Amino acid sequence: MKPIHYILYICAVVGLAACDSGDIQEKVYTVDEKGKTVKVTARLSNLSEWEGTGYTLAVAGFTADSKFALLQRALPSSAEDGTPVSIVLSNISNEVQTVEVALTNSLRKRIISLATINMSEHAEKSARDTIRLDLGTVDAGHFGVLQTAIFNRACIQCHGGNGRSAAGLNLTEGNARANLVDVPSTRQEGMLRVESGNVERSLLHLILNEGGEHLLTHNHTEILSSQFKTNLEEVNYLIDSWIERLTP
Repeated sequence: MKPIHYILYICAVVGLAACDSGDIQEKVYTVDEKGKTVKVTARLSNLSEWEGTGYTLAVAGFTADSKFALLQRALPSSAEDGTPVSIVLSNISNEVQTVEVALTNSLRKRIISLATINMSEHAEKSARDTIRLDLGTVDAGHFGVLQTAIFNRACIQCHGGNGRSAAGLNLTEGNARANLVDVPSTRQEGMLRVESGNVERSLLHLILNEGGEHLLTHNHTEILSSQFKTNLEEVNYLIDSWIERLTP
């Protein structure tokens, strides 16, 4: 068979119309449509703080009975602060009950979640439909995660602004760090709310761990455990590791 005949024979078998014109068409890849797709968009800052810590901030899918992600995609630590990024988690099976923006450890165990999508609320969507979540602007650094996932959820009801700052402590966004780090306690004389680099001498650590219920009028260990029933140990460790990394 002559070469030109051989080429025409391939075109006829494969059915590539481009062979007739000589054009090379763009490749189109079909996505597996067995599972759903979630797309998370955000403007992130300080994400690089997690490098080398053993933690990963990721979009992750969890089943109902496990703390370990069935699948996950890390948020890009190389992303420039303030640059819009999009993370797509695809082929999500029906086993996955929640898709979360979560901090996970090296075993993909959930430490804490910043945002959650309940997949049951999107059961009517087909695999062709993308479930979207826009987080807006997010401080994705260590303290930013504490603010979003812990202080905003469990603390600002009592330690908020507008006259609701118990003990003069304002833990709202933009105020919390300045109200905590190396600031004297108004309730325990001689103690700092958070002593940079020293966990055991930080009042925040003491009131959130065993025995802390006796230090102040309100039982802060009980308050925290009521909000984080399944991951209290991980939450306390995350707070302690932030204190350890602070430079005096």
